Amino acid sequence: MAIKTLQAPPSLARPDSCSSPSNSKSYCYQPKPHSRPQARIATKNGLQSSPVLKCRANPRGGPDEVVQSHQDHQTTEIPILLHQSVVFPGQTLQLQTVEFRYRIMMQTLLLQEGHSFGIIYSSRKDSRMADVGCMVHIVQCDKLVNDRYFLTCVCRDRFRVLEVVRTKPYVIARVQVLKDRDSPDSSNLGCLMQQVEGHLKDVTMLSDKLSWKLMGDQARQLSRMHSPESFSLVVARLFVKDRSEQQWLLGLDDTAQRLVRERMYLQQRSKYLAAVAAIRDAFGQLSCNEKQ
Repeated sequence: MAIKTLQAPPSLARPDSCSSPSNSKSYCYQPKPHSRPQARIATKNGLQSSPVLKCRANPRGGPDEVVQSHQDHQTTEIPILLHQSVVFPGQTLQLQTVEFRYRIMMQTLLLQEGHSFGIIYSSRKDSRMADVGCMVHIVQCDKLVNDRYFLTCVCRDRFRVLEVVRTKPYVIARVQVLKDRDSPDSSNLGCLMQQVEGHLKDVTMLSDKLSWKLMGDQARQLSRMHSPESFSLVVARLFVKDRSEQQWLLGLDDTAQRLVRERMYLQQRSKYLAAVAAIRDAFGQLSCNEKQ
């Protein structure tokens, strides 16, 4: 595994800041010139200016806050950490570096200003790196034994990989911020949001009937979202379970298209839960008849 994702509460994270050992060799990352020829990852859609999601961590351990900001379409080179889950803007992560390459990466980052890197989903099956990820910022770091690090990070903007600069000792990529473009169906966003919310209520009701664990507290975060883009990204993070589907939704630059896709997914999910509930009720009634 590249990293271990810890579910421990933030109160267990030790507040002491960490730094690389003075007697160890530092691996400083030097940006490569933009003219260097490399194999590029093809992008599917052009980018246009629109608000970008930024996040602000809640120090009391409550739901993350998502705010809007504007940025230019500038490219930058960042280190990349391959993760087995899809991360979204506004999400808080607690990570522990295990692999040697990521320990080197953390030592290098802690010597620089910013303390930011990128996280991209990589499937266990084929180990392929997706072309869209999320920028994260280290807000708390604790050095463990064997030069391992315990990190608390907050996810910020989405980005699209334009070029893989190098892969050793860890991946460095040239990226560009990914923003949702103005959709021709923007006038229907409010209607789409209402439809998605309706299917969310159905999924919640059926999950409660089955006594399945559902994110009741997390669902309340939706009331804090003031924009369709923020709403669609939170729905993808909290209610979509398939990681391939999550990655597809993360890479979209059209809010309306994302909401339509989520509406279809939740509709199918509610039908599946309804079928499971009906089968359980049938077997439960049959069992009661046998006892009588």
